[in-house]
Amino acid sequence: MAALEQNVNLAGASQSRLELLLERDDLWRGDAQHSVAGVDTSFAGLNQHLFNGGWPPSGLCELFQSSEGVGELSVLLPLIAKIIPSNPLKTTAIEGGAWVSFVAPKHIIYPESLSMQGIDVSRLLWIDTADRKEQLWALEQILTSGASPLVLCWLDKLSVTEARRLQLASEKGTSLCVCYLPQSALQQAHPVQLRLLLNRVGATSQGADLSTNVSIIKRRGGWPVADFELPLLPPFMAQSFAFDAIVMPAAASMANDNNVLQGPWSA
Repeated sequence: MAALEQNVNLAGASQSRLELLLERDDLWRGDAQHSVAGVDTSFAGLNQHLFNGGWPPSGLCELFQSSEGVGELSVLLPLIAKIIPSNPLKTTAIEGGAWVSFVAPKHIIYPESLSMQGIDVSRLLWIDTADRKEQLWALEQILTSGASPLVLCWLDKLSVTEARRLQLASEKGTSLCVCYLPQSALQQAHPVQLRLLLNRVGATSQGADLSTNVSIIKRRGGWPVADFELPLLPPFMAQSFAFDAIVMPAAASMANDNNVLQGPWSA
């Protein structure tokens, strides 16, 4: 009888340990949903394809692009605006006195453009260094500190060891790190939360129908999905392109009208 009771107690303890293990958010159980919800991307078409309906709350994500200007920054503008909104009343539960960090961006960020997206540019931390060791050191320090819920970095390459260190630093600081990498790095297998590839499609001569093709190369906790298109132009740019598509042809037609009086300055 004593042996039977001991076996029952051991079985109960093992079951408890198993239940605790299954509650871990970094354990993939096929299509089983984890308790931690994703962070809304503000793009419904993207949310439905990402595991738990949004960006991972923390960890390392890799973003590849076929060329510059395919929406690589636009896809993150809504998230940046949620973390550091220009209107304090729009601050949500995951923010509050936080910073968004840019590490080694390829181009100078235009502050006025970010302000138009409702972003408080005074809460942007910009690390500008071309030294690779300094870039990685700065990344690890910022991510571990937890002061910056979102970190964007631009790297020419990333090894498996470096990716693992950044992943661990992101988890420790509960930060999301989005790393921009050249498309040539796609063949490497990195232990990261998410890998996306962006390609521009559907461009017209006036730029009115620009959209971006999104390929989910890897998403932790989910199976591969088919590519899909996503409109990533900021609203004010989309309106500007649509306006140009209407006004420019009309202006050209008017210029060719013989009934329009043209001054001596015209050819």
